[in-house]
This record gives sequence, structure tokens and C-alpha cells, in this order.
Amino acid sequence: METPPDGLLIATIAMLIMAIFIVIFVAYYQHRQSHHQLTVKEMLERHRQELMAAMFRGQEAERRRLAQDLHDDIGTMLSVAKMTLNQLERSLDRYSPERAQAYKTRQLLDDTLKNVRRISRDLVPTTLERFGLLAALEELVGNATNDQVRVQLEGHDSFEFVAPSLEVMLYRIVQELVTNAIRHSGASQIVIQFFRHDDELRVAVLDNGRGFDIDEVLQNRQRGLGLRNIESRLSIVEGHVTFDVAPGRGSRVIVQVPLENPKLASLLI
Repeated sequence: METPPDGLLIATIAMLIMAIFIVIFVAYYQHRQSHHQLTVKEMLERHRQELMAAMFRGQEAERRRLAQDLHDDIGTMLSVAKMTLNQLERSLDRYSPERAQAYKTRQLLDDTLKNVRRISRDLVPTTLERFGLLAALEELVGNATNDQVRVQLEGHDSFEFVAPSLEVMLYRIVQELVTNAIRHSGASQIVIQFFRHDDELRVAVLDNGRGFDIDEVLQNRQRGLGLRNIESRLSIVEGHVTFDVAPGRGSRVIVQVPLENPKLASLLI
């Protein structure tokens, strides 16, 4: 058997080396492309989270402005109107029809003032700012409980795990879920549960209402807006919400928030 010429052997080795080099280069290029795409995706996700956080901060700022206008302007004008009406009422004959009408008008003013204060409190829960999430939710539970609806708050020892930057977000989520249960499901019993599970905080809101079709609600722009807002708020901190709901039975909504995520939680401050 003849030995291949040295030139042919060298050319063959050179082609093999070149082929190996090309394979390595293509693999390296694909790795760089994949890494670049991943970096871009992470940047876009970070940018989306920042935009969502900025939007919710803007909403809170607007709520604060509206609450202040209600309290300082409309509330003050209603109080002055009530004082003027009281003076007028005292000047009227005790048994005259005009005095009876003034009394009814004063009652309407009292009810309007109460509603203005309630709306202002719902817009900006001052208890949350002054005393924290637990006190704010206890106030929410007290205001929501009446002869038709009983609301309970469980898991008081879990509030120590809630970062201050997450308090407004969690309050708004619970507020939305409790409001929905009262207004739309006809629930007479609502339970709010806070508990820690592994490395995450879980919040469950359960009710005995008539339930709903989650797909139908999410397709409705008005009714589904609150639920979509919950998902959007949680996406900022890589949280998650599970809707265990169906028509004809009570609802169970579970919110999961990672406890160790200071970088994302800082977006809410």
C-alpha cells in the first residue's frame, strides 16, 4: 500500500483543523447570540417591571391627591354648609314644615360627609402609612363587617415577614379581592389568611359566595380590570396569583410573593 504524499496529508490535516475551527466558531457565535438574546430579554423584562412600578406609583400619587382634595375642599365646604344649615334650623319655628325639611337636609349632609370621608379613606389608607399593614387590614375588616357580611383576618404572626415596600401592594390586592367578594359574589363570610410557606409569603382570600367564571370576567374590560391589576402588581415582584373559582360555589384566591427579592421589591418604593 502506497503512502499518501506529504502534501496531501498536510492538506487533509489543515482541512480538519479548519473544519474544527469553523465548528468551534459557530458554536461560540451561537452561544454569544443566545447570551445576547437572554440579556436583551432580561433588560426588556426589567424595563417592563420599572414601567409597571412607575404606573402604580403614579396611581397612588393620584389617589393621594384626590383624597386630599376630597378632605380639604369638598369636606370643608360640606362642613360649612352643615353649620349654616344648623343656624338656619335653630331660627325656624320648632314645629314648622320648614324646620322638618331643614332637619332632613342636614341628615343628607351628614350622610354625604360620611361618604366623602369613607371614599377619602379608601383612596389613601392613612392607617397603613402610620401603623403598617396589619393595622390597615384590621381597619378594612372592621369597616367591611356588618349584619350581612362577616370578614376575618388570620395569620397575624406572618406580618413580620412583609417588607415595608410590599405593604401598599398587598393592601391593594386584599382590598380588591374583599370588595369583589362583597359586591359581586354575594358572600356572607370572607376569610383573609396570611402565612409563610417555604421562601414565600402567601395570602389567601376565601369566600362563600356564588363564584364566577374567571375566563368570562377577564374578558370583560370593566369587571376584569381589578383582577388584571392584581396580576400586573404581582408581576413586578415576580409574584403569582391563583384563582380557584367556579360558578355556583365559593372562591379561593391565593397570592404568592417571594420573600427574598429585595431588588424587585425596591421598585415599589
